[in-house]
Amino acid sequence: FVSSTHKVLPFPHRILLRSPPFAQPDLCTQMDRLGLSRILFVGDHTTMTQAVSLASMLGENSAISLDPNVVPNFSKTVTCDGTNSTFDLSYIRNDRLTEPGTTPSPGFPNCGPTNEQYCYPWSSDFSGYGSKQLLIVNTGYHWGEDWEGYIANFQNFVGRIDEIASGNSVRVNDVIMFRTSIPGHKECHLHNGAYLNYGEYCPRIVNGAFWHWWGELPPYNDYAIRIINEWNLLNTVKNGPDIELLDPWMMTVLRPDGHLSGSDAGPNCVVDPQECMLYSLPGPVDWWNHLLLMQLRDVGTHLENSNPMQAWR
Repeated sequence: FVSSTHKVLPFPHRILLRSPPFAQPDLCTQMDRLGLSRILFVGDHTTMTQAVSLASMLGENSAISLDPNVVPNFSKTVTCDGTNSTFDLSYIRNDRLTEPGTTPSPGFPNCGPTNEQYCYPWSSDFSGYGSKQLLIVNTGYHWGEDWEGYIANFQNFVGRIDEIASGNSVRVNDVIMFRTSIPGHKECHLHNGAYLNYGEYCPRIVNGAFWHWWGELPPYNDYAIRIINEWNLLNTVKNGPDIELLDPWMMTVLRPDGHLSGSDAGPNCVVDPQECMLYSLPGPVDWWNHLLLMQLRDVGTHLENSNPMQAWR
């Protein structure tokens, strides 16, 4: 559920949870500083939520359809206030960062072990873009306990980035971020505020619960972080750019509120069965984009100092 006005709802019972105003000029400054002409999100519904959140915070969420009977992919042009500069904001749904050679359509998925996921082609769009861009990707939620499949998939993704950058001077200079995957929360319908600390969250972890994904996601994230760090050290033998880590894990596991089945999602947001992984908007995912802005600042500083960032927690 996305509010048409995207006004931030107050949660007065705990710490300040409202997202501060998003400074569009600041994002424009960082895009210009890094020479970026597009932000491209590729991933599943959680990634779409972040993309729609950013579009909404920038005032560009009109005509974005959340109807499951409509292709979810979208592209917007953001005009920076006070200047003539623009950048594109795009989203492509791909639940597993794979391309099976077919294109799905609403109601007709095309990937996954039981062919229940949606994997729209993305690499040709990414590789053919004519200017420097920011690519934000995620995978992990749709692999279940298929550890070997996830490992092969992530290695193939990194290899694809390297292959695309080979002989392409534009792609060599792209900024690429991998966002970590966040588990759901037990009994989210009982919460209307954040946990005070990680100690309050830990007793509520339920290993193996389907929509919590607690057992799978931490090792998947840890593996991705290890491969990213190894990749970033291969300065002399790789073609592709470094991969940055966008890690909203710690801030988001403390947010049992704001899920689609949460008490604060609004009377018009009714989900059956209970949905305690996906978030509504406005909500906690807005903070992922504040983190993204801070990350872009750091990337610019590290690039200016020729000092690569390290993916760690």
